[in-house]
Amino acid sequence: MEWRIKQLLKRLNFLGYCPFEIKNIVRDAIGNDRILDIRDTPEAYLLVRHLEYYEQMGSFYLRTYSK
Repeated sequence: MEWRIKQLLKRLNFLGYCPFEIKNIVRDAIGNDRILDIRDTPEAYLLVRHLEYYEQMGSFYLRTYSK
């Protein structure tokens, strides 16, 4: 689970999300920005779903407007 979270955070960074935006996304998902404290907990699964949503949105935006 920890590997997937790191992968999604790198992907969001690549898509152009600023560090403060990523921090706000994490805070919105789990209530704080301490990612390392949530190993294999329900909050980790919630965070992964939240990060995947933003990754899909960023990918869609990139595909649509980068022509």
